Amino acid sequence: MPADFRFKSLLDLRRQQRDEAGAALGQANEAIAKVNTQIDEIKRERTILRDTEDVNRQGDVSVDALLSYGRYDLQLQADIGSLESTVAELTAEMNRRRTKLVEAEAELKRFEKLKEHDEAEFRALESKREHAEADEVSTRRYILQRQR
Repeated sequence: MPADFRFKSLLDLRRQQRDEAGAALGQANEAIAKVNTQIDEIKRERTILRDTEDVNRQGDVSVDALLSYGRYDLQLQADIGSLESTVAELTAEMNRRRTKLVEAEAELKRFEKLKEHDEAEFRALESKREHAEADEVSTRRYILQRQR
């Protein structure tokens, strides 16, 4: 039975930190996907608005309606610009979280290697102890056989 790892609590803490960093990265990815979906929806709305505007230009043309369409299109463009800047901010945050995840992974690997090293050292000591015991038993048997 292997000995308890002396840094088990730290190893568990590093695993938890890695898992939390991975979850945070996932949340950032979801946020970016959500904003990109909003951008796509607004772009589709602008396309529909342009198609509707083209249909309305046939026949009687209302200046107020054209101005209203124009203002609404400008508002949609502003919304897209705002959302694109949000995506840029979220991308920077996602990169920061990715870096944190990579660091957490590296720290976890250090502790796992240390654990593997300790387990290998324990196995070597156990093997050495077992060999010493076997040698001792063999020696005692030999001595008992010679004394007979």
